[in-house]
Amino acid sequence: MSEHMAFRTGKLVYLRPFTKSDSETLQKWMNDQEVTQFLMRVFPITAREEDEWIENQGKDARNLAMAIVTVEGNQLIGSIGLHGIDLINRTATTGTVIGEKDFWGKGYGTEAKMLLLDFAFNTLDLFGILSRVIAFNGRSLAYGKKCGYEEVGRIPNWIFRNGKRHDEVLLVVTKQTWLPLWNDYSKKNTCD
Repeated sequence: MSEHMAFRTGKLVYLRPFTKSDSETLQKWMNDQEVTQFLMRVFPITAREEDEWIENQGKDARNLAMAIVTVEGNQLIGSIGLHGIDLINRTATTGTVIGEKDFWGKGYGTEAKMLLLDFAFNTLDLFGILSRVIAFNGRSLAYGKKCGYEEVGRIPNWIFRNGKRHDEVLLVVTKQTWLPLWNDYSKKNTCD
């Protein structure tokens, strides 16, 4: 897969549509308990289900899912999306997974989120984006805050993982809050 399919490009990653060849990698991540403990999905996924999911991308204008691919090496490392895009209220929900564990905590998710928010705010002109995070997912909370998200609430004991109940943290970023971060970010991270 080459960068010519890139939808948005940064220094570390680019976002592109999913292809059929991504199915096996996605299935591997969605069946890896170490990865899925941070997601709302807990049931195993079959190859057929993953193929159908990829095939259905682009059929619903309210949802956008993109592959996160490294600029260096063109390796598929994750998935990111805008869900429930509401063009009346100008809002959406976002979700991200870095499925390749070697890339955790190294800035790849932060850059992918900034690229997605660029599309959400500067192309779709959305007002705000909601993200839901399980309270023990410190990496997700930290990179969300780097991208301008603020905690707006918690639902106590809402998620059951690893034999315990955990809060679900609600984070929101608005275009107004994010734009100054984007201006700083894009100055520092322009691709030359």
